[in-house]
Amino acid sequence: MLSSRRDVGRNQRCALQFSGKTDLPFEPYFVVGAPRTGTTILHALICTDDSVNDYIAECSYFTALLPPFTVGWNTFESHTYAYFSGGRPEFGRYHSQLLRAVLHDTWEHAGRPKKLALKDPVLSRQIGNLAQLVPEAKFVLSIRDVRDVAASRVTVMRKGNAQAVISEQDILRICQEFNASYAPLLNAPDVFSKRALIVTYEGLSRSGNLKPVDSFMGITCQPDRVWKSDLTDINRPASKTEWHTEQYGRPLNADSIGNYASILTPPQVQIVLDQCGPLMQQLGMPLI
Repeated sequence: MLSSRRDVGRNQRCALQFSGKTDLPFEPYFVVGAPRTGTTILHALICTDDSVNDYIAECSYFTALLPPFTVGWNTFESHTYAYFSGGRPEFGRYHSQLLRAVLHDTWEHAGRPKKLALKDPVLSRQIGNLAQLVPEAKFVLSIRDVRDVAASRVTVMRKGNAQAVISEQDILRICQEFNASYAPLLNAPDVFSKRALIVTYEGLSRSGNLKPVDSFMGITCQPDRVWKSDLTDINRPASKTEWHTEQYGRPLNADSIGNYASILTPPQVQIVLDQCGPLMQQLGMPLI
């Protein structure tokens, strides 16, 4: 499964190999947020500190290990109970060990950094369970004006089909995905107390101020080193799908702020305001 990186030298690449170790001799951080909110540049900047792993592609494999927990939990009384005589607590411990083993092996692969920082927007909807299964985990959440998020998603659709007609249902689905990405944080504030930091894309892009991130993680981001990595090739052709953005590989900038005005129609903007405005208000980022 995953290959241990016994030599921690950054220039030596090896595959991951399953070790089964569940202790975490490092601090695990997860960069999350709805898709198209700036999670990638935020993650890349975090990975410029010497105590953090190099920038690495999305942890979609790790993310995929969270839904099975939900399946087992929701079917416990009818199915899962037969496999765990100690009840739900034993099942929780078992799945926690599985997640921790994968994290440990990922840490080995990444060169044994003091802080392991992984990123995946899809993981956002699973952080409620992850926070409880891996109590050491902390979260940096990127958020952005949802109108620009919707505009970016529409651009993705049109890259796949230049003649695509964007329906009201398409915009509603984008809004539902956006809201679901932050629901765990709002639904369990006690779980995330002192374990989560919200970073606004607009504030970061305009000011370049990374001090809140530095303070939360105990690091010093070095923007002049952004995108330098021995773990991920940002120029890999296979990564340049319709989801690829022109911002990928570029220094932090504010060029895309307000793009929605030239991409979304007024009715589409109104749908976004109606569907996501209350959540943005709750997160301290009212839409004007």
